[in-house]
Amino acid sequence: MNKNKYKQQFYDEHYERIHLAVPKGMKNTIKILANQKGMSVNSYIQDLIRKDQEGFFDTMQVADKNKELISGITGNMHDGYDIIFKDGYKVHCRTKREARSAIIEYCKKIGA
Repeated sequence: MNKNKYKQQFYDEHYERIHLAVPKGMKNTIKILANQKGMSVNSYIQDLIRKDQEGFFDTMQVADKNKELISGITGNMHDGYDIIFKDGYKVHCRTKREARSAIIEYCKKIGA
């Protein structure tokens, strides 16, 4: 396998693309903010998302060891919460309390 084909295969297996549209002028603002932090735009956006997720983790009182197993949490108090673990397991919960319990139970189940 040639180098370019290998790189493309690795990328396809490990990454997903998102097309992001922002209002005129915001692209430059995002670039400036990322630059000020010494980050690429991609890294900057990922960092913002991680910080947002940390807010979820903090309000749910998720232990640090369990946070490492979670890929993401989406949702809200009206529709419930979807917890996606890094191994692909997903669970839907109606409340933050239920989500916290589900995280603890799943982590116990997999021996984490």
